[in-house]
Amino acid sequence: MNRPPSATAPPTWRRLFHFVAASATTLLAFAIPETQYMLILGGGALLSLALETGRFRVGWLNRFFLRVFAPILKTSETAEITGATYFLIAAFFAFYFFGPIVAIPVLLFVSVGDPVAALVGMRAPGPRLWGKSPVGSAAFVVAALTVWAVVSALGYGQLTWAVVATAFVAAAVELAPIPVDDNLTIPLIAGAIMTLLTLAGL
Repeated sequence: MNRPPSATAPPTWRRLFHFVAASATTLLAFAIPETQYMLILGGGALLSLALETGRFRVGWLNRFFLRVFAPILKTSETAEITGATYFLIAAFFAFYFFGPIVAIPVLLFVSVGDPVAALVGMRAPGPRLWGKSPVGSAAFVVAALTVWAVVSALGYGQLTWAVVATAFVAAAVELAPIPVDDNLTIPLIAGAIMTLLTLAGL
């Protein structure tokens, strides 16, 4: 999420973790069969949810969790589900509902575009929309399409008009004041839009 400089921003280590972990999780889909990949995603999401539930119920477990993961957590995540858990849930349902042709690009968009939007947006001058910088949103689109262009050049996907339009949709979802974590909303909303655009022949 991109914030004005005056706002409390997530730590830099969080953005780096988000980029590396989410991208690696997504790119793993190219290396193993879809069924095995879905099992890994589903199992990871369930384990993560179990840990989240446990730490909210057991004080010492939550204190231990926060101590270990403090460098990559937002302040709100001391008492809320983490973005990583939301990402695993979104990844599973994106693959389940939309299939890999749609799920892989939209997950890469949130993996790469979201931290880039934060890094650029918090430093960018100019007006804000809902506390976020449109410049950060533009950086989201550029980063997302650049990564997908590389993936396509390597023969693992296609840079279609549906993909291009979906990158803008994903950036708009990140910018909008949606109360739900964007690790969940971007893959599902952008994935649904890309599915419709693909069916329309774009």
